[in-house]
Amino acid sequence: MDAIILHDKEEEVIGTVLLKEQGDFGEITERWDKYLNELEDENEADIYDFVSKGNYDVCEVLNVEFYQPK
Repeated sequence: MDAIILHDKEEEVIGTVLLKEQGDFGEITERWDKYLNELEDENEADIYDFVSKGNYDVCEVLNVEFYQPK
């Protein structure tokens, strides 16, 4: 299984998607770049919105939680 961490235009992490069998890295990154370019300035990138807008055939959101010790 392959996963890709997606960033917004300011390089802030938005989320991680898990590639499905028919998806590949290049295709996901092209679709993500197109998604970011279509966003209006006041809208923030949203990983769930990205997948629901026709990208569910090649990827799904991977929920990742990180443990940060005190």
